[in-house]
Amino acid sequence: MNISNFNKYQKGEIVQLYETKFSCNRNCIVTYADEKELVLMYYDKEIEELIYKTLTKEDLIFNDYELKLLS
Repeated sequence: MNISNFNKYQKGEIVQLYETKFSCNRNCIVTYADEKELVLMYYDKEIEELIYKTLTKEDLIFNDYELKLLS
């Protein structure tokens, strides 16, 4: 993802979050978006709970996560 496009995401969009540390893909809903951070929500089947994850530009710059717009 191009970092300059970080704030193009809007509330309600669906993204695929790839966690590079754990080689794990998750489909998430954007619940908050601004030029500095994204708040994503997804359902974790293992613990049967909704999880909220906050991503910053630094998370993407340091390749901790990758995002792909699905909707």
